[in-house]
Amino acid sequence: MTTLARALLACLLLAAPLPGQAAEAEAWRHRDAGYLFARDAFTPPTHLTWQPVTLPDRWKENWPGITGTVWYRLPFKATRSEGETWMVYLSRLRDGGALFVNGHLLATVREPGGGTWVRWMRPHAFVIPPGDLREGENEFHVRINVASADKTMNTVWIGPEAELRPVYESRLFWAYTAAQITIAVTLSMALFVLTVWWRRRMQLDYGLFGLACLFWGLHTLNYVIEVVPDSWWLFWRVMRYAATGGFAASITLFYLRFAGFRPRGMTRLFTAYWLSGPLALAIGGAAAHAFVDRYYQAGLLLMGVVMIAGAFYAVWHQRSLPAFALLGCALLGLAGSVHDYMLSQGIFFDPEEPFLLYFAADALLLVVGLQLADRFVKSLGAAEEARVTLAAKVAEKERELAANYEQLRGHERERAVAAERQRMMQDMHDGLGSQLLTSLAAVERGALDRKGMAQVLRDAMDDMRLAIDTLSPGREGLLEALGNLRYRLEPRFRAAGIALKFSYRDMPERLDIPAEDALQILRVLQESLTNVLKHTRAGEVRVEIALESGPARFVLAVADDGGGFDPASSAAGRGLSGMRRRAQQIRAVLEVASDARGTRITLAYPLPAAA
Repeated sequence: MTTLARALLACLLLAAPLPGQAAEAEAWRHRDAGYLFARDAFTPPTHLTWQPVTLPDRWKENWPGITGTVWYRLPFKATRSEGETWMVYLSRLRDGGALFVNGHLLATVREPGGGTWVRWMRPHAFVIPPGDLREGENEFHVRINVASADKTMNTVWIGPEAELRPVYESRLFWAYTAAQITIAVTLSMALFVLTVWWRRRMQLDYGLFGLACLFWGLHTLNYVIEVVPDSWWLFWRVMRYAATGGFAASITLFYLRFAGFRPRGMTRLFTAYWLSGPLALAIGGAAAHAFVDRYYQAGLLLMGVVMIAGAFYAVWHQRSLPAFALLGCALLGLAGSVHDYMLSQGIFFDPEEPFLLYFAADALLLVVGLQLADRFVKSLGAAEEARVTLAAKVAEKERELAANYEQLRGHERERAVAAERQRMMQDMHDGLGSQLLTSLAAVERGALDRKGMAQVLRDAMDDMRLAIDTLSPGREGLLEALGNLRYRLEPRFRAAGIALKFSYRDMPERLDIPAEDALQILRVLQESLTNVLKHTRAGEVRVEIALESGPARFVLAVADDGGGFDPASSAAGRGLSGMRRRAQQIRAVLEVASDARGTRITLAYPLPAAA
């Protein structure tokens, strides 16, 4: 904070002549002049009496009610060394004029009129041609046009160029070039900050800072653009007051938010007051300019008081370096605002003093920008730390999920093994177990002879082989199991004198059907063929295997020429009910047709999408 204050103080001191240069050049500063009102004279008058006047001369105070062309005369002595050039320097010639040395025109500074509005903020300096300067007594004349009462004739410096040029260039830099730098920096910063804030929707503090930079850059244009067409004058002044009020409102709201306040009512009040001045001038025109210039800007000073109150509150509660820095800049800003306001209104201050607010405002924006940049960097650091922490947590969760997945895979394998074991046990119980149990009961009753016992064992082996063909790993599925079943049954049918014929229609090389469903299909086929061997006098059995579309289904048909049977008989009913139960388990449809020409059993199995 101390360093910042010292830097700003140095800037303010440099706005005036540097100490050493001022001491050397003070001898060439002329305050005593002669004044003459001469409405129609365009060259220095020589036959009229001059009235004494002390520069700077404020027209409103010393010559009320008089407007028109006026002259100032300053006698000076020149004692030149060989080859030495002299120059005239004016720290301010706000409304321009014509400069003469010994009756010869030295320079003209553009004046209002001819469709243009002029307000010079820069200093002016002109080298006196050696031929126009006499050794000893000389006269310098200034002609200005007093179109309004708010005019001032400033002090004139006449002396050696070597002594006055550093004073002029120092003043030119701080009064004009520094303003150009301020405009370039603040408008660039405003464009960057507002764009980032709009795209990322960061905290409102960044938006307020961007607006403050934008408004201050527009305000400072008044220090650089000094000549505008008369048709632009109203727009130019409205923009100037809008930029000044917008800067005051934006930066004050930033201070309040920094202190921890979020006053919606005060935000609306500031916004309303900010717009009131420009609107009053836009509606009232030039007639309202003096009122707005005096009273609207005075009201803006109250915003500075609110800003300082917020800064004091932040210092009291935060006791941080940014809070102290913002408080110091607020005090400097208010001091510069009061100084510039009183200077512009002709109150108390020497009219030749430089305007100080834009130095204080630059320092204020610099401190606010650094504070926000520090906050932004810390936010990025926090976000990066959060990202690293989140990445670590995600990696930890991934490891936990991987471990849980492996555990689930183990459980799934165990469940699959258990389910497979249960299914095989169920198949053995329903097929082979039931058959052996029924056969055992028949043996115990003496109802089976040797031949019947062999048939029972043969049927049990067939059922076991069906389960092995369909359920064993590495098998090719239903088609392979059908081929194995045909291979085992053909010798039995030949021995019985029955021709067993298989036909295939639209069948692929491979058909993927779940093993459990394939087993039930094979058992239906086996039961159908076994019934032909046991209960019919058929000479031929045809097994038709086909794929149908719309809807997709696997169709198995067993037809014989054995003369048919009565489906309502008890023996047939038990066999058919078993086949229907198996078909129901696999969501298939079983149809039985029997007459004197033979029997046809058809099983239609809907194919799953994977098949």
